[in-house]
Amino acid sequence: MHRLSAGPEPHAGSLVPPSPTSPLLASAKPADVVTDPFAHLTRAAALPAADYAMLAEEFPSLGMLAAHAAALDSNQAVRMNAAQALGRTDIAATWQRFFELHTSGEYWLDVVRVFGESMRAAFPRLEARIGRRLEDWRVAHRGSDAPADVRLDCQFVMNTPVTKRSSVKTPHVDKYDKIFSALFYMRPLDDPTVGGDLALYRWRRAPRFVKHRTLPGDVEHAKTIAYAPNTYVAFVNSPASVHGVSPRDVTRVPRRYINFIAEVPVPAFEPTQASRWQRWRHGRRDDE
Repeated sequence: MHRLSAGPEPHAGSLVPPSPTSPLLASAKPADVVTDPFAHLTRAAALPAADYAMLAEEFPSLGMLAAHAAALDSNQAVRMNAAQALGRTDIAATWQRFFELHTSGEYWLDVVRVFGESMRAAFPRLEARIGRRLEDWRVAHRGSDAPADVRLDCQFVMNTPVTKRSSVKTPHVDKYDKIFSALFYMRPLDDPTVGGDLALYRWRRAPRFVKHRTLPGDVEHAKTIAYAPNTYVAFVNSPASVHGVSPRDVTRVPRRYINFIAEVPVPAFEPTQASRWQRWRHGRRDDE
């Protein structure tokens, strides 16, 4: 399988690399993982400039991701996952290779090499429940029928144009079967829009949720990671991993990125849910 370049000197116009290592994590080490407010890693200039420019140029249009894009509401997320993208003739070969790599066993081993210690700290009994060490987990694409201990996905994501300043995602954690999430920002160079940054939060009290969202006042803003081109952000998803997206100003320019997911066949954690009275007190509906 061809791979993206992990080094600075690929052949001109080529994304064929010397090894199966993901360039997004190739030089990352466990010591690079920041633990406050939760385990995460940020890499600016994550890909060599030429590789990034080629991928950015070939990023699918909003119309390819959503057939009726013009009818969508303001600031909505639309996606195309790996199962939908792989094999499509209108998706560039460079993106096909990128998706193949980042849903592979090699990529999972890179994730474990960098985040294994953090995963074990967040989920101390998960390996025993699965019956294998993280390094030995069977890997398959998300949606595949193949037996697997972890399923990976890689998704094109775009947030639709904004007609009223808003956040596409308020403070939340990802679904409870996801143990690892990552984002690779593909912001167009001519996008001047304010907002759309990743916000990380810290709990002010013991965690409690309305499904996977937090109650107002339970968390405080801890860090902002800019929505900037060629920026990779990865984190372990646990009850501590509250994050959201800062409000984005009115704009015709979609927000675009790649979403990476690693999910397991069991709930990795079971977060405490706020009581009905607590939800009512804070103005949260049961269906949020």
